[in-house]
Amino acid sequence: MTDTSFQRTRTPAQFWEKPSRVHVPVRQIVHRLRQGKYPTRTVRFAYRTGAAPATGTSLLAKTAWRWIRADDYAGTDDYVFREKVRTRRRRTAWWTGAGYLASAVTSTGLYGGTAAALAVGAVVGVGTAVEVRKRIVERPVPLKIPGLNRKTPAENTVIRAAIDAKLGRAEGMRLASPVLTEDGGWSTVLQLPPGQKARKCLGLEADFASALGVGETQVVFELIPEHAGRLAVFVAKADPFLKVYPSPLIGRTEPMNFWQGIPAGVNGRGRMETLRLVDASLLVAGEPRAGKSAAVNGIIGAAALAVTPRIHLWDGKGAGDHRVWRRVAHTAEKRNAPGLLAHLKKMRDQMEHVFDLLDDAGGSTKLTPELCRQFGVDVELTVVDETRYYVTSPQGEEIVDLMVDIASRGPAAGVLLVLASQRMTTDAIPGPLKGVCSLRWAMRCPDSTASNAVLGQGAAGAGYNASEIPRSHRGVGILDADGSDPVKLRSCFLDDPDLVAVAEVAYELRRAAGTLPTREAAAAAVEDPVEMILAAVGEAERLHTVDLVEALGPDWTPARIAEVLRPYGISPANVKIGGKNLNGYRREDLEAALNRV
Repeated sequence: MTDTSFQRTRTPAQFWEKPSRVHVPVRQIVHRLRQGKYPTRTVRFAYRTGAAPATGTSLLAKTAWRWIRADDYAGTDDYVFREKVRTRRRRTAWWTGAGYLASAVTSTGLYGGTAAALAVGAVVGVGTAVEVRKRIVERPVPLKIPGLNRKTPAENTVIRAAIDAKLGRAEGMRLASPVLTEDGGWSTVLQLPPGQKARKCLGLEADFASALGVGETQVVFELIPEHAGRLAVFVAKADPFLKVYPSPLIGRTEPMNFWQGIPAGVNGRGRMETLRLVDASLLVAGEPRAGKSAAVNGIIGAAALAVTPRIHLWDGKGAGDHRVWRRVAHTAEKRNAPGLLAHLKKMRDQMEHVFDLLDDAGGSTKLTPELCRQFGVDVELTVVDETRYYVTSPQGEEIVDLMVDIASRGPAAGVLLVLASQRMTTDAIPGPLKGVCSLRWAMRCPDSTASNAVLGQGAAGAGYNASEIPRSHRGVGILDADGSDPVKLRSCFLDDPDLVAVAEVAYELRRAAGTLPTREAAAAAVEDPVEMILAAVGEAERLHTVDLVEALGPDWTPARIAEVLRPYGISPANVKIGGKNLNGYRREDLEAALNRV
C-alpha cells in the first residue's frame, strides 16, 4: 500500500551555515587615508616611539649629572658643606660606574657580545621607562580609556544623547575628538551633520543633559571659532555653580594691573573669566538677591587694589552697600541726583581734555598706561548703583544724555562707567543708554523679556536666557563681553569680613603710592609720630635705635626720632639687648609719653 501522507521537505543543513567572510570597512579606511589621519598618526607614533629611548636616556644622564654636581644644594651659603657632598657623590658615581663597566666587560669575555648588548639595553630600558613615565605625567588629561570607567561615557552613548536631544540629524552625527577625562568632568567635540550650525545647539544644554542623565547645569556648550559645525561639550561631575569660589582679591598684598583685566568669576568649566573694563562701559542688572552687589563690589575692589584708578561711587539705593570703599573713593554720595549731574559734567570735561592731549601727542587715539604717566592722568571709574533712581529724577534727562556720551566715547579716554540696576524696564535702563554699553552682565531675571532687556533682543532665543538661572544659584549670571560669546559664570565670593580686609589693603597700598583722596591723605599726614614709633616697637620691651629706624622706614633717621621725642622728655639711652649695649628706647617710656598727650 502506498503511503500518501504529507511529507515536509527538510531544509539542507548547509543553508544555515554562514559563509566565513571578513568584513573590511574599505570606505572608512579610504576616507581616513584621504584625510591624512592614518599616515600622520603613524608617522607621529613611530617618531615618538623611536625617540623615547634616546630622549629618556639623555634625561636620565642629565639628572644623574645634576645629582653628582649637587645642584639640589645650589642655594646654600655653606660652600664647604656643598663641596663635601659633591666629593661623596663623585666617589659613589665612580665606584658604581666602574663596577658596572667591570661586570659588563667580564660578562662580554665569558658570554660574547650578547652580554654587552644586554648591559647597554638595561641602561636604555631604564631611560625609556623614565621618558614614558614623564609623558604620562605631563599629559593634559589623565590616561584613561573612554567607556571603561563610570566617569567617562562611551562615544556611542554621547552620540546617542546628542541625537535624542535633537542637536542634529542622526546621519552624520559623530565625535571629532575622543571623550577625555578632565579635572571636574569630561569633555569632547561633537561633529554635527554637514550643513548644520553648532550655534543652533546653544540653549539645548538641558535637553542634552536629560538624554545623558545628568543635571542641566552640569553641561556646558562652547562654540569652536575654527569650525562652524563643531561643538565643544563639557560635562561636570557635579553642579559647578553650587560651589563657592573665593575671590582672588582675598589675601592679595600687591597692586593689581587694572589694564590687564579684573577677575569676574568662574565659568562652568571651573576657569576664571576676566573682564576688561578699560575697553567699554558695563551694565549689570538682575532681580533683588541675585548677586548684583557682590559682582559690583568685586569690580570696585579690583579697581581699589589697582592703586591708580580714581573711584567715584554714586549709591541710588542708599543702603550703604559700598561703605567699605569710602576711604579709598574720591567720591562717595548717596541719592544725590544733582550731584551726579555735576560729576558727569566734570567727567565729560575730563574726557575732552584727554582727547585734546591725545590729539596733540599725535600717536595713539586711545589712552594707554604709558600715556597716563606721560599726561599725568589716569582712569576715572564712575559706579552708579540703582541707576533707576537717577534717570527718573528731575535731572534724569540730562543725566541720561551725559551717560550716553560718556559710555560711548569715554573708554578711549579712560573715563569708565559701570551702571547697576534691579529693574530691567525702559525707565530704569533707557534704550539709548543700553545700546552704548558694550559690556553686559545679567544676573537672574524674572522672565526672558527682562533678560533680553539686559543682554539684547534675541539673546534668549540664541540660548542666553538669564531667567533660567535657578534661585539656588546666587551670584550666577551671563556675561556678554564685547568681542566674545556670552558665558555663564558665578561671580567670586566676597563676604563682609573679606570686603573689609581687601579695603584695608587697598587703603595701605594707595597711602604708600600717594593716590589716596585728598581728605584721606590729609588725615594720614597728621598721624601722631609717637604712635608710629610705638607701633614700630611692637611687643618688644626695648629696642635699639638702629632697629627702630629700620622698622619705621626710609623716611626716618635717629636724629628725627630724637627730635620727635624730645618734647616728651625722652632721649636715647643705653639699652642692653641680647648682650649688646647700644642706644635705644624703652616701651614703657613711649607709652607714658603717649598717655600724657
